Amino acid sequence: MNIEFQNTNLPDIIELKDIRTSYDHGQTYIIKDLNLLVEDIPNQGEFIVILGKSGCGKTTILKYIAGLTNPYSGQVFIRGKSRDQEVPISMVFQEPSALEHYTVLKNVMLPLLYRGVPVHEARDRAMSMITAVGLEGHEHKFAKFGKLSGGQIQRVVIARSLIANPGIILLDEPNRGLDNDTALQIDLLISNLWQQLQSTVILVTHNIDQAIFLGSVIYIMSSRPASIAKEFRVDLPFPRNRETKRSRPFLELKNRVEDYMYEL
Repeated sequence: MNIEFQNTNLPDIIELKDIRTSYDHGQTYIIKDLNLLVEDIPNQGEFIVILGKSGCGKTTILKYIAGLTNPYSGQVFIRGKSRDQEVPISMVFQEPSALEHYTVLKNVMLPLLYRGVPVHEARDRAMSMITAVGLEGHEHKFAKFGKLSGGQIQRVVIARSLIANPGIILLDEPNRGLDNDTALQIDLLISNLWQQLQSTVILVTHNIDQAIFLGSVIYIMSSRPASIAKEFRVDLPFPRNRETKRSRPFLELKNRVEDYMYEL
């Protein structure tokens, strides 16, 4: 059970070909024959959501794209190049990954400093991003619990991941563990920043509401051995807000996705 992707004249940005994941040398598979094609939509980007039940291998797919690990078999291409070549990609993990011994400002500056951006320019750009994520006034606090809330720390991580605008941004359930209101604020922040950056974003989640609220297209992973089993296009206008979740198109699509996943 695997959908077929049609390659158009648009440039490919991410391609996974015949991906397999096995931890016992091929006796059993977690992921089998998974294919995914993401094309680069000019002056727009795309917000891809990979939706699936817990344990189906969603996070593993992100790690393959990021180059953090390799599949048992299959190929990963980024912008037409093999993943063994260095390609700038940012990833926001499930667990907060802010550096506690650095201030908010230093955390956000780091990607620019790593790329050789002069300190004064990096500071100015970091402050603009800190303002954009709603952390102005907190820039000199250390990025750790007790100094900042869980939601604020995740905003630091998001700001740090997006400041260099790498073109490809991977999100692994970025609001996991947050209360409902804070989680919605993080989703609104991500959506607004994506529209400004026009990057390609891939989010993995098991939350149907979040998938529909953020995504422009949703791919559903099947049960083990997992593959991409179904595509849903999200025809909801941007920008999205609290009222989006109460709209009839949102609720109708939610019911369709829930019904499909129930049958998996």
